[in-house]
Amino acid sequence: MNVTATNHDEVSALLTVTLDKSDYKDKVEKQLHNYAKNAQVPGFRKGKVPLSMVRKQYEAGIAFEEINKQVSEALNNYIADNKLRLVGQPVPQPVDELNHNAEQLSVGFEVGYEPEFAIDLAKYEAPHFKVEASEKEIGQSIENMQKRFAEQVPQEEIADDSTVALEISQVIEEGAEGEHHHAPKNITIDATKKAAFELVKALKKDESVKVSKADLEKNEELAKELSFSKEEVEHLHHDQIEVKVKDFFGLNLAELNQDLFDKVYGEGTIKSEEELKDKVKAELDEYFQQNADVHFVNKILAQINEKEEVTLPETFLVKWLMFSNANVTSEDQAREILEAEKNQLKYQILEGKLMTDNEITLDYADILGQAEQLVRNQLAMYGIHHLPDEEVQKYAADMLKDQEQVRQISSEVGMAKLKDVILEKATKKETKISHDEFLEELKK
Repeated sequence: MNVTATNHDEVSALLTVTLDKSDYKDKVEKQLHNYAKNAQVPGFRKGKVPLSMVRKQYEAGIAFEEINKQVSEALNNYIADNKLRLVGQPVPQPVDELNHNAEQLSVGFEVGYEPEFAIDLAKYEAPHFKVEASEKEIGQSIENMQKRFAEQVPQEEIADDSTVALEISQVIEEGAEGEHHHAPKNITIDATKKAAFELVKALKKDESVKVSKADLEKNEELAKELSFSKEEVEHLHHDQIEVKVKDFFGLNLAELNQDLFDKVYGEGTIKSEEELKDKVKAELDEYFQQNADVHFVNKILAQINEKEEVTLPETFLVKWLMFSNANVTSEDQAREILEAEKNQLKYQILEGKLMTDNEITLDYADILGQAEQLVRNQLAMYGIHHLPDEEVQKYAADMLKDQEQVRQISSEVGMAKLKDVILEKATKKETKISHDEFLEELKK
């Protein structure tokens, strides 16, 4: 068995796998004898079927199965041994007919792979912001804690201090065909959600107002406050939504005392308002800094994507698109798809190159740790800050039973490790700014 490479250019080649009959003959013979021992054919006792009859019926199929297995193994081993980072998958050359009795046979595969290049992170520079929480932001965070454990106070009508529970559902047009099952959204708003609050503040309990899809598309702020992303608005099945007031109430904020401190952070962790402010500031600073770090990394990656030259195996990719997708029936169609996806493909290659060159690897412990952190973040949104580790681990393990979650979390772990590498090696222009100023930077 042998694999040879004929390079078309620096990023594509023809790999030819050549097998001698001796590579697979013995394994085929062994399987034929096993078939003969176990075959049940009318007119013959078990194990007494003539080998010639078994050979005539089964030899070709067994031989081709073994040939395919050995060709695949040889191809995969060659790719691994030569550390080829493939773009797409190998495309087999058309073969009219393979003769399994031939003394030698060859199968060719077109492959495309990433070019050899290096990325010097140190030559890339971007602002790295040091973002600190203001007194206003600390106070707002503490007030949110007080609201979370506040006493609800009934009200006669919606007031400026009201918290309003809404049910949002799609309006199915009269005479609409087919079945329509769209689960309603249930959200809670207050006066800080200005557009949504203005929409419902004159309504009474169980009254509703309708909003058109077109208005949601025009007013992104309202859509966001009603918990619709831009993509969700685009994919609404109907032309209107109905926003119904399910309940509203005022709040008597929880007092800033030991009982509240214990509910939020666990018994005895925080013992005074001053300690609470210090703790909240540290949490906000950490959160803001994480966002600032991500902003810096994204700026560096954008520069790399803009400035680094990556040669793509375009001729091969056209062939691969036509081979792998039955809906792509012409070279022109394949080239159009490639042109649309070229920048994303280049970005993936650059990202993969950075991870390979910096020896970034993932293991189960990394993925489980990230899943546990996601569980803690989700629980914190509901005011749960001190669930026992074994309970968090149980929730995380359940999360990882979903392969899509595993894929998503693996990507997050990989990017987190890459982020650390870029933060270490790229050049930073350290700058102190407020959180409000940082938010303005994000809009640029």
